Amino acid sequence: MKTCDNTSVGALIFDQQGRLLVFDRNTDPPGVAGPAGHVDDHGGPMDAVCTEVFEEVGLTVMSAELVTGGWHPNQCRRLPGPRGVGHQWQIFRVEVAGELNPSTRETRNARWADRVELQSLTHRTIDYACGWLAYEEFRARPGIEPVWLPTLVAVGLVDVAPEQMALFKELIARPLPQGDRA
Repeated sequence: MKTCDNTSVGALIFDQQGRLLVFDRNTDPPGVAGPAGHVDDHGGPMDAVCTEVFEEVGLTVMSAELVTGGWHPNQCRRLPGPRGVGHQWQIFRVEVAGELNPSTRETRNARWADRVELQSLTHRTIDYACGWLAYEEFRARPGIEPVWLPTLVAVGLVDVAPEQMALFKELIARPLPQGDRA
């Protein structure tokens, strides 16, 4: 099993109507997210975001601008890295070209989500964070992947009350159920 490099990138891709490209993750941790991945698999952050976008949704990055980031104690499927469990995230807003061609290995249900859908998915994650949904229920019909919520709040796509953000921080740091790291 690989060791985590504690660095990740993510991509925000918008269509002409301002909708965000998201998909249900086919790998753990569960959730609705945008393209993302570890930096060490691809060289530097820019190489990583370009490669992840192409691998996960089949689009070519034409330009990318860093919009937000920060440390999140989210567990991945790898062994903990030199900084322990977590990742230094860099989130890019990217312009893309090509036809959407999602990976069936990493994604399912790729779609363009408007703010109403994103907020609804956020409420589903709140239910999960509060313990009102079991892990398997969330995995079967996910809300926003918890580590993506701070990004969506930071760029103004969803609204979350301060007390709910505290729940998400706890949820981000929650270990994956045993057997789901492979």
